[in-house]
Amino acid sequence: MNLPHDENQIGVVGAGLIGMSWAGLFSAFGYETTVYDPYLNKQDLAHREIDKIWGSLDLLFDNLKNKKGVKFSNKIRDLKFSTFIQENCPENLSLKQETISQIERIVSKDTIISSSTSSLMPSELQKSCIWPDRIIVGHPMNPPHLIPVVEIVLGKVFSQEISSRAKSFYNSLQRVPVQIKKEMRGHLANRLTSALYREAVYLVSEGIADVKDVDTVISNGPGLRLALLGPHMNYHLGGGEGGYRSYLEHLGPSQEERWKTLGQATLTPELKEKLIHGIESQNPSISELKIKRDNSLIKILKTKKENKL
Repeated sequence: MNLPHDENQIGVVGAGLIGMSWAGLFSAFGYETTVYDPYLNKQDLAHREIDKIWGSLDLLFDNLKNKKGVKFSNKIRDLKFSTFIQENCPENLSLKQETISQIERIVSKDTIISSSTSSLMPSELQKSCIWPDRIIVGHPMNPPHLIPVVEIVLGKVFSQEISSRAKSFYNSLQRVPVQIKKEMRGHLANRLTSALYREAVYLVSEGIADVKDVDTVISNGPGLRLALLGPHMNYHLGGGEGGYRSYLEHLGPSQEERWKTLGQATLTPELKEKLIHGIESQNPSISELKIKRDNSLIKILKTKKENKL
């Protein structure tokens, strides 16, 4: 396996859901990985979680041979020799800024600090930084060790060399890095998923469908197509032999009519309880659902690879 020459020590900040997923991925692909979390006190549980992630990756990549054990620490100075750091603090701007400031004081000026933030913009994270151009967003989708896309977002102060290094690193992990052309709240993936979720909540609030019906329609309808092709390419197929041009000319007006009726719900306490009840009434087991989701994702990803999608 060829690793990017610039990266040899990888730091992960935060041992939560996203941080552990990243750490399992980095280490499975042969990187020396150190996870820093000031509140981590049960390393045995953390190591078991890494083993589970490795198990999923072995199914996906047919047994990775260069795995390296993950080191855990509650001392930030143990990230000192990291050449690439993936930050996964809670979605709190001041906390992230303070953590990045602490990291900058101990690492090399050449170390890339990539944030997994789902909504904050890199320019916000760069404020008061010593070398702001090396602070970027490398946003994954949950779970990062299985969902391949990584959104690379640069701030107002940026270096294309830093972006190229980040792309090379994520590529070495069999990820699909996409550099977003302009920073915006929520980047690209979460803005698209938020648009869908907003309408899903609105339809429940208006009594058009209940929570289970909305999820059933998405997972057994458009969700299946979207797992293989994006919305533009799907509508290209929807235009028949005439493709996207034919679709937009003939069915574009019907899209515009639907756009006019898309709704905006407010998450009142009553609506939140209605949404929560819609899930809890199905009595789902989070652990069992996670296993089924991950196993299914592995099969879908293998199918996409086989069909070059």
